[in-house]
Amino acid sequence: MLSIRTYQTEVLIIGSGGAGLRCALELHDKKRDVLVVGKCEKRDAHTILATGGINAALGTMDPQDSWQLHAADTIRDGGLINNPKAVMTLCKAAPRAILELVTWGANFHREKNGNITQRFFGAATYRRACFIGDHTGREILNVLVDQVEQRKIPFLSQVYIFSLLHSSQGVYGAVGWDIRKGTFVVIQAKAVVLATGGHSRMFSRSSSRFWENTGDGIGLAYRCGAQFMDMEMFQFHPTGMVYPENAAGVLVTEAVRGEGGILLNTHGERFMRRYDPARMELSARDVVARAIYTEVQAGRGTQHGGVWLDITHKPKDYILQRLPKVYAQFQHFLGIDISKKPMEVGPTAHYSMGGLWTNYTTGQTSVKHLYAIGEVTSGMHGANRLGGNSLAEIMVFGRLTGEALARKVKRQRWRSLNKKTVDTLISTFSQQFKNKRGNDPLKVKQDLMQMMWEHVGVVRNGKQIAAGLQLLEQFKKTSLFVHGPLPMNAKLLAALDLQHMLPTCEMILKSALYRTESRGAHYRSDHPTILSSWRKNVYCTPTRQGLRLFTKPVAKIPNTIQRLILEKQPTTHLLE
Repeated sequence: MLSIRTYQTEVLIIGSGGAGLRCALELHDKKRDVLVVGKCEKRDAHTILATGGINAALGTMDPQDSWQLHAADTIRDGGLINNPKAVMTLCKAAPRAILELVTWGANFHREKNGNITQRFFGAATYRRACFIGDHTGREILNVLVDQVEQRKIPFLSQVYIFSLLHSSQGVYGAVGWDIRKGTFVVIQAKAVVLATGGHSRMFSRSSSRFWENTGDGIGLAYRCGAQFMDMEMFQFHPTGMVYPENAAGVLVTEAVRGEGGILLNTHGERFMRRYDPARMELSARDVVARAIYTEVQAGRGTQHGGVWLDITHKPKDYILQRLPKVYAQFQHFLGIDISKKPMEVGPTAHYSMGGLWTNYTTGQTSVKHLYAIGEVTSGMHGANRLGGNSLAEIMVFGRLTGEALARKVKRQRWRSLNKKTVDTLISTFSQQFKNKRGNDPLKVKQDLMQMMWEHVGVVRNGKQIAAGLQLLEQFKKTSLFVHGPLPMNAKLLAALDLQHMLPTCEMILKSALYRTESRGAHYRSDHPTILSSWRKNVYCTPTRQGLRLFTKPVAKIPNTIQRLILEKQPTTHLLE
């Protein structure tokens, strides 16, 4: 007999990282009933891997900085296809987010005069990233979890939501699998918020862990017919570890370059002079990632297919104070003292700029009663994300979505659970155990990620992408062999991941083929130039006939921000 637990809550938040928790705090403080569900442990969401900093134009180090310059930097290096109003909202509200975190106990690095220290990140005109060593995300998540626990907000950890409950009237709950217990969870809700993170685990070399960022929110919303935007826009962080194999892709934070780290090819040449002599190592992430890719392809890479990242000119005490996690990381995996030897690094799949279309002021998706915040959404970062903007985004839009939802659900009626629908979903889930033979889901997942890395990676072209789409059709037809008990079943977990990953991969590939230009992180070697006619967003909508792709022009950038985009360009003097 199947064990099923049923819950009722006004707002269900799927995802226990920074975005979901900030939204939950706002809803609770506005006297609304909320339940947070995460597929990991409470303090182990992907937010802990956001290491370098959180952007806010405080002007503590550079008084000339302003929210307007923050917005201009964000839109310029987003390839001019960001949602300008969303960007302006973020940049205006980011200082408030820092104040909230400080009030709740975040211990940001400070100067001797007590001001919060700010460091440079790529493509920033001024020092703007507030930080806590090189473990900023972990500290922010801990602060938010502490606040959630103080308020006694209900929280389910290690529960995998595999389907939303939805009808023609919209979403009204979700069904999940308790990973530890092997039981089922049914949650009735007036509204559902997707705060599930991105889809960087579509790629074999990734800064995410194997079980996270598998496109869960994308897959859940796809089956509800939601609209998506800019799915071709995926960021490859320039600096991930390239060896040993078990560490390949692990992030080497941008803070290393922000603290003065330089990039060298195998000849000892500081090669960024060739690609962006004005901004050098602190150019936009897409520019640095392609530069490293080009150096390696030209035979100027290191033994393991990377380049050198060198911070040895800084004192060891300084490195241990500012970059303790990176120091420990290279000690752990390679026994290297980075104050004496350079690090070997290369591009790694890192961040999803594309995702669900939302109304940025409320978090509302195109599906009634379904909301989304954070990396699962689109529009904020355009074609390339600036380092430090993601932590700011989850704080600002987590709060705004919570505010909007608190007003909305207060007036909203309950919809009854459809028992037949729930039974059908659980029955379909159980069908995965009926195959007596088939392929190992863990192996299929790994092969799919490798296919995506090879066919729609840092540099892509039409032939590669089209071949990737053909291979994807074969993956869709692959039968899986899932066996063993329900609790703690890694093969079942991988099989569920694949249900989200396959539609996510299809939208990435088709959108990348559709955009016949190069812009930001989307670089087509067969269409290498940026075209003014392509200053628009690519939309995907699932239909019965398949994916429908179309474009819409980007909203006009306000004149004040447009002038700053043209006038103010970050330069190398910021590295000194």
